[in-house]
Amino acid sequence: MEYLSSSDSEEDIEIIEHILSKKKNIIPKINNYITDVVHAYTDPQFKGSFRMERCTAYYVVKMFEESIFFPKNNLSDPTITSENHILSFIWFSANKCSLRDVSERFGIGLTTQFRINNRVMDFLVSISSKFINFNEGSVGLSQEFQKVSGMPGVIGCIDGSSIPIRTPAHKIKSTYTNRHDIPSITLQAICDYKKRFIDVFTGAPGKIHDARVFALSDISKELPSMYGTKYHIIGDGAYSIREWLLVPYKNYGNFTESQIIFNKTFCATRVLIENTFGLLKSRFRQLLQLDIHYVDKITKFIISCCVLHNMCINMNDEIELDNEIGPSTDPENDFIDSDFNQRKNGESKRDAIKNSLQYF
Repeated sequence: MEYLSSSDSEEDIEIIEHILSKKKNIIPKINNYITDVVHAYTDPQFKGSFRMERCTAYYVVKMFEESIFFPKNNLSDPTITSENHILSFIWFSANKCSLRDVSERFGIGLTTQFRINNRVMDFLVSISSKFINFNEGSVGLSQEFQKVSGMPGVIGCIDGSSIPIRTPAHKIKSTYTNRHDIPSITLQAICDYKKRFIDVFTGAPGKIHDARVFALSDISKELPSMYGTKYHIIGDGAYSIREWLLVPYKNYGNFTESQIIFNKTFCATRVLIENTFGLLKSRFRQLLQLDIHYVDKITKFIISCCVLHNMCINMNDEIELDNEIGPSTDPENDFIDSDFNQRKNGESKRDAIKNSLQYF
């Protein structure tokens, strides 16, 4: 027993000496990046790096600092400020880079940066109803949309956009692959005349048809009671026509002049949603290929980008549309519509608008 005890003690001493002799694995980081570099940026340089005006970014910083999501008294490192939270998240969203790259750039540990992103996403999702809504009212929306191309009664444009992702953890790839065999999440959105989002719904796999995604969303149940038959949203041929959701005429080779005029006017208005998706992905380039493991985090990130997009529009923070970004939606595919009466009512309303456009 004495021999064993002596041997164990010697081994313990050797292990302790070995541990103490090893240098601590410290990952080199950029120190004081915000104070030394970001604060020295001119306004054009700041927007070039963060794809957002300085005033917009610091407006978000102030809101976050005043929210319950900023842990004022619970941070182990007091140098991790609200400014650090928001700027690092915006950098991650606006640039095609990894989380490790962001953490090293802003002088933060990788795990800490992961928690920062989660806090900021929870904050932005919590205020989403303040920035994404129909609060302007149907009358105001309809009047402004009519100024775009003359289409009456429009309160929004709807479409779905494919957000490429990696196959989520513990999920089967084929469940999320779209028609191009790329794993993706569908972002369904309705925009207004300013290219702001007024409703978003995401989380559905890219494999699901746009019409089915719309049926799963809450807005499909709310629209008939919200605006009745006077107002409507407009979408492409992937959707079923209703009194409150109009789609263009299909070309079977026998178009009349009035149908051609209607479709041109219709498409001149509906293109706003395509432009909105293009601006969203031009500003937040992480959406070009989202590398997040879990579906709930993916949906939070997408909604967070939509909230920031609306904040930028509200503050006249414009960005050029990136022409290199391809179409965000898939070509139209027919969807079987089993509700004959609602379809006929929608077609009657569309014919009435077609005739009024021809008259004027």
